[in-house]
Amino acid sequence: MTTNTHIAFTKMNGLGNDFIIIDARTQSLALTHAQVQTLSARNHATTKGCDQLLVLHPPRTHGDVFMQIFNQDGSEVEACGNGTRAVAAYLARTEARQDVQIDTLGGLLSAHTQTAEPANGNYHPSVKMPLPVFGWADIPLAQAHENTAAITLAADLPPAFMVNVGNPHAVMFVDAVAGAPAAFAGQRGASLENHALFPQGANINFATRVAPTILRLDTWERGAGLTQACGTGACATVIAAIETQWVEGPHIDVRPPANRGDNAHDVIRITYRPNQELIMSGPVSFEFDGLAELESQMGDAT
Repeated sequence: MTTNTHIAFTKMNGLGNDFIIIDARTQSLALTHAQVQTLSARNHATTKGCDQLLVLHPPRTHGDVFMQIFNQDGSEVEACGNGTRAVAAYLARTEARQDVQIDTLGGLLSAHTQTAEPANGNYHPSVKMPLPVFGWADIPLAQAHENTAAITLAADLPPAFMVNVGNPHAVMFVDAVAGAPAAFAGQRGASLENHALFPQGANINFATRVAPTILRLDTWERGAGLTQACGTGACATVIAAIETQWVEGPHIDVRPPANRGDNAHDVIRITYRPNQELIMSGPVSFEFDGLAELESQMGDAT
């Protein structure tokens, strides 16, 4: 027997990387794998789908709120950089909170939100991200590698820089050929995401250097596919680029696919000082509020 309930949500995006935010701080909500897939589907009449679905819960032990993160395919993951910024903007919009501590499975994150154009729902949050880890077991990789900065995933691809920024990433730098990062990500992302080296899967990033402080990036996100922007992907790529001295830090602008015409506004700004700090900032937009029907089997937690 099935029952239907309605659930309030907010749709937001960070440079086209879009999110459904469900505020469950005043109710008990445990979405099933199938329910996440249904709400996240692009053909959903009400939500219009998303890259990630974010559920807000009361804090577990630390912070102001706990953010549960689901990919479009229903899998739960540890971190989502742009999603963290979207939640920070959501709390700024609904509760006028400029500073907030957001707990995730990947760690506790501090966020600050500047309200640029509140009438239009545009915000500019920054998040202090966890410092990266480079050890093969911490990324994690399926087998030991002494040097995780140059691992061959395929003979015809450049070496991958492996890093964990709350979730696992592989970063590859390609030549500055028009459309090169997008072509590589689209053609190879799906197979590399589940490469035998990645027991938990990995996000796959292809980057090109545009200038000493500007990168172009395309990311295949595990469980979501190609996205218009990826916050943790931008972090991982800038870390890789600075650690290998491919760019001049500490402030790097990352142009995701959502950046049209190589403008200076639609960028994710990453500040990375090795062993000191990792900060991500960029625009976030409110799209709409809605009420979605949620179907569940009797006995399911809704």
